[in-house]
Amino acid sequence: MELDSDPHILLTNDDGIDAPGIRALYDALQAVGTVTVVAPDRNRSAVGRSLSYGRTRSSPDDLSLDLESDSFTSPVPHTNHELGYAIDGTPCDCAIVGVNAIEPEPDIVVSGCNAGANLGAYVFSRSGTVSAAMEAAFLETPSIAVSMDTLGYDTDLEPTDFERAAEITATIVSGAPGTGLFDRVDYLNVNVPRPDREPNGYAITRPTRVYEMDATVEDGSFQLTNRLWQQMANRDIPDPDDTDRHAVLADQVSVSPLRIPYEVVDTASVRTIFEHIL
Repeated sequence: MELDSDPHILLTNDDGIDAPGIRALYDALQAVGTVTVVAPDRNRSAVGRSLSYGRTRSSPDDLSLDLESDSFTSPVPHTNHELGYAIDGTPCDCAIVGVNAIEPEPDIVVSGCNAGANLGAYVFSRSGTVSAAMEAAFLETPSIAVSMDTLGYDTDLEPTDFERAAEITATIVSGAPGTGLFDRVDYLNVNVPRPDREPNGYAITRPTRVYEMDATVEDGSFQLTNRLWQQMANRDIPDPDDTDRHAVLADQVSVSPLRIPYEVVDTASVRTIFEHIL
């Protein structure tokens, strides 16, 4: 899908409409298009591609679902905000509302800027930031998810901290028209190094498949530990050179051009196995 040279941009995130990252993007993107913000009214990080199914029109907080009376329709409450619409819902709710319910229809959806990198194949089903971009792609709207590494950056984040990420995003949006980029890819996952790191260019990357999560029992309680974040803090994860996390740890902006993710494994051996099973 070719972008208009003066695009209508739908801006969303998962950190919430008052987060500094979305404010920085809003300010930067206004210079390259018309921006409409539809974002969660509070932090909805790591909710993945969840939707607000189950609400009833009589009581938005009642999650019981009457399929006959509600006819598969759920209200998505909102309040007006200085940037646009603050949605009582998930990032994917926001993407759907912004693409389908608001005029004019957006030419591109931008999700971010997330406070924290979204790196690796495993984040696609977990990150609200990336999920909103994926949702837009499924709705046949080009999209960009943009995140900034903050690991070890021990300061309260302000919109100015996201300026580099916002400028890069605006450059991509303004530069894409006429290139056929979004005829070839569905969405981009962009990750920017910490604002205190010296810029080292950019890299076209693939999502790393290196993944590790651990679980333990301590004093009768379960605990989850993300070993990758520990290793990333030490900057010693053994990712291949062409991957997103390797690029960010090398202080490069990582740009992963992606298609809507699914891969069907339809091989003779798989078919033979199912012939025996079924």
